[in-house]
Amino acid sequence: MKYLVTGSNGQLGRAFQKILPKNSAIFTDVEDLDVTDENAILDFVKEKKPQAVLHCAAYTNVDGCEENQGLADAVNHKSVEYLAKACNEINAILVYISTDYVFDGTKTEPYNEGDQPNPQSIYGKTKLEGEEAAKRAKKHYIFRTSWLYGDGKNFVKTMLELAQNLGEIKVVADQVGRPTFAEDLAKGILEALDKNLSYGIYNYQNSGNPVSWANFAREIFKITGKDVKVIDISTGEYLKLNEGKKIAARPHYSVLNTDLLKEKGIKIPAWNGALQNFLKA
Repeated sequence: MKYLVTGSNGQLGRAFQKILPKNSAIFTDVEDLDVTDENAILDFVKEKKPQAVLHCAAYTNVDGCEENQGLADAVNHKSVEYLAKACNEINAILVYISTDYVFDGTKTEPYNEGDQPNPQSIYGKTKLEGEEAAKRAKKHYIFRTSWLYGDGKNFVKTMLELAQNLGEIKVVADQVGRPTFAEDLAKGILEALDKNLSYGIYNYQNSGNPVSWANFAREIFKITGKDVKVIDISTGEYLKLNEGKKIAARPHYSVLNTDLLKEKGIKIPAWNGALQNFLKA
C-alpha cells in the first residue's frame, strides 16, 4: 500500500517513519504541505495518489488551542475536511488520529467508541469536529488515543529533564488514564489497515491498569533509577500554581475501552512494558 503521512515530524509521524518502508510512503510536514490550504491538499493528493492518508498533523498544544482557536480549528478540523474531499476524489482511505479529549472525563469506567462525546476544551472540540469531517471520507478510520509519548516533546521527556535539577516534583494525581507509546499506536493502525477492519471509530491506548500522572512519573523514575520524590497534587492545586496562565480543562478520567480492536486480533501491549522499551532504547 502507498501511504501519505502528514505531520511526519511529530511523535506519531516519526513512529511511522521508523516502521514504514521508505519506498511505500510519502512523508510530509508543514514545509512540504500546508494542511490548512485546501487547494494545496487537493493538488498534492491528486498528484501523489496515495492509497491511504495517515493524518498525523495536529495542533496538540492543549493550552495553546485556548489562545489560538482559529489555528486549532484550521489544523484539527478544516484540514480533515479537505483531506476527506481529496481522498474521495482518488478513492483513498483517510486515517484520522483523535483523542480522549473528545470526552468530558466524568465516567468511572472505560469509554467505549459509541459513548457520547462532550469535549471541555477548544482542543477537544476541534478534534471532535475533525472526527465529523473524517466521516465524510467514504473510507475512513478514526483512532482515539491518549497520553501519547515517543520521539518528540512529551511527558516522559519533561519528567526526565526536570529530574536533572530537582529532587522532588509536584505531579497531578487526580487525572487517570493509560499512556500510549507512539510506535505501538502506529503498528496497531497499520495492522488494522492490513486486516481490512470495518471503517469507523476505534480506541487505541496501551493496555494495563490505569495510572495517574503522578504514578506514571514514579514509574518513569523507577525504570531510569532516578532518585526523585513525586509529590501528589490535585488539578485544583496545579491550577493555583499556574495562576494567570490560560490552562485548558483536562479529562479527569481518560481510560479507553480497546476491546473492539482486541476482538479483531490487534495486538495492544501493556503500557509499563512499552515504557521500559522506550526508555531502554
